[in-house]
Amino acid sequence: MLDANLPKYLAIAEWMKNNIHNNTFKYGEKLISENQLCEKFNVSRQTARQAISTLEQDGLVTRRRGSGTYINHTSKMMKVASHNIGVITTYLDDHVFPYIISGAEKVLSKQNYNMTLRLTRNKVHNERTQLLSLLESDIDGLIVEGTKTALPNPNMDVYQKFYDLNIPVIFINAYYQAMPCNYIVNDDVLGARLAIRHLIENGHSKIFGIFKHDDQQGNNRYKGFIDELYEQEFNVDDRNILWYSTESQEDIFSPGQLPILAEKLRNCTAVVCYNDQIAMRLIQLFNHTDIDIPSDLSIVSFDNTSVAEIAAVPLTSVTHPSKEVGKLAAQSILTMIENPHHRINYMFTPELVVRESVYRLEG
Repeated sequence: MLDANLPKYLAIAEWMKNNIHNNTFKYGEKLISENQLCEKFNVSRQTARQAISTLEQDGLVTRRRGSGTYINHTSKMMKVASHNIGVITTYLDDHVFPYIISGAEKVLSKQNYNMTLRLTRNKVHNERTQLLSLLESDIDGLIVEGTKTALPNPNMDVYQKFYDLNIPVIFINAYYQAMPCNYIVNDDVLGARLAIRHLIENGHSKIFGIFKHDDQQGNNRYKGFIDELYEQEFNVDDRNILWYSTESQEDIFSPGQLPILAEKLRNCTAVVCYNDQIAMRLIQLFNHTDIDIPSDLSIVSFDNTSVAEIAAVPLTSVTHPSKEVGKLAAQSILTMIENPHHRINYMFTPELVVRESVYRLEG
């Protein structure tokens, strides 16, 4: 049954490989366990573990923590590199994403790789559709900004298929905490802390916060906001927090909602906005009121995009290293293609760019 000319663990590995290739052990099924191998071939647990590790190194199986070892699709063993990288983002017209795409493209093109770009518009169904489409495409790796990353995601089974096929995946900006993954993000907690410190240093104590609740970034920015206020021994009033989602954004920041927004902000002297786009909307809305930016209401935002500089009141904003995120993601995915065991969990350190949107209160 086993090749007597091979070390025992290699002979067992060859036996399992033959069963995989002749489809006795089928793609997607759980591999025979270490205990079963020990009983079947009368070997030690270490020998059985070595045999399974050999299959894993050859890309024939994948270990899933807490679940077991599963059989991969054997066709990938014969796969020729396509030199295509899938890239999924939520949006492209947002001022951050063109720079991310540009940074990634610059790195990939130098290595003769192409990008296959897909958008989700932060819709879970769109994400599933794009993931399944890319599974059918010939790609060597995937760079993805997840959809609604603060919420439970029903697409984990599709992501698992990429791992089963040994197609490396890197998340940017945010990631799904329910699954172990590679990611490149900005330190949004620290960014919010920097924003609050700057406002407090300029005499502000009544600070409003606007955050997006369905994305991990919004939750982290809220955490930094709250943590810094508590550390500076300021009270936090839940009435001074406004949450919005992908679906509610247009309604909440529409001209028809201006009286409600003005009333919510009436007792505050400053506001921290989820990003520059929301800050710009506030400035545009308050142009039609007697609220002056920044003397009546100071603003700090996130991402330091091009609109922050050209706003009617140039925005003080927390930096987002968008081009560097794209570059590092592309470099990392290429490394992972060559070395499947490479892992990256990287967090950029943001800075605060001070402009004219924060008014210094006297006394």
